Amino acid sequence: MGRERAWSELAGRTGASRDWLWTDFSYVASSSYRERVLKSLAERPKLPKQLSLDTGLRIVHVSRALRELRERGLAECLTPDAKSRGRLYGIMSRGSALVAYFRTSSHRYMPTGRTVPAITFVPKIRAAFAIRCTKWLDSVKGAAATRDALKGWSADADGLTDEVWLSVDSYDEFFELLEASFGDGRYDFIRQMSAHAVPELSAVKEQVMKVIPLEALAERAPIVYNREWNYGRLEVATGRRWARFSHFDWEPTPPMCSMFWGTYEGVMGARNVEGSVTKTRCVRLGDSHCEYLARW
Repeated sequence: MGRERAWSELAGRTGASRDWLWTDFSYVASSSYRERVLKSLAERPKLPKQLSLDTGLRIVHVSRALRELRERGLAECLTPDAKSRGRLYGIMSRGSALVAYFRTSSHRYMPTGRTVPAITFVPKIRAAFAIRCTKWLDSVKGAAATRDALKGWSADADGLTDEVWLSVDSYDEFFELLEASFGDGRYDFIRQMSAHAVPELSAVKEQVMKVIPLEALAERAPIVYNREWNYGRLEVATGRRWARFSHFDWEPTPPMCSMFWGTYEGVMGARNVEGSVTKTRCVRLGDSHCEYLARW
């Protein structure tokens, strides 16, 4: 089966040879939306509206979390023939096992007592990227259309600065709102936007302006990554006219994958280099990491 076909069959691939407990835990714990919806489903099957009331989440966030949990094999639709808002969702055995792990884990999500504060770590990304995206959107879609697309965003877009840190949940919401307004559901728009916005980041400009070979520039990518992200790990391997970027220790959503794809394309464009970027591995396909191969 070709790699392209594998992307469309993501939901059906289970990777039984791997130990899924920890990867499932990481995937759910990295999004408070997924975590809250899964724990609510553990009580009994529920409709999206019931999940929204139970978790305090908006319907759009509940719907996205349900889709992601279903793709992961943690939840299922019990009444697929019903209309979207009337569909009943339940937890699967794999999801039940994960909820049990949450309840017995010493992880931050389950504090040991009321007087013991949780040890919190929230995956975050600097707001600088969102600011550059918004600026590009204003120029190509218009400020009014951009504001309208982001009117449901939980973050205060007008109050953001380059030094503010946004949670990964906030960024995921940001991407989904923009894709819903300007994309077609394949996240190519997020890829295109990232290709234009990332080269405008000061941390990226600082590196791109260096008079060094592109191979050497690629090797400096982790420096920029560590300035803009507080989690995950980026490793780079290079050769003559190629670079391989490997992302470890993260659980990406589809728009996050498209964001990095566009990022590497955008940096090549900023150096006026003709080439291509191909995604060769993906955590969402069961691989140990995500990988992008750039050739020029």
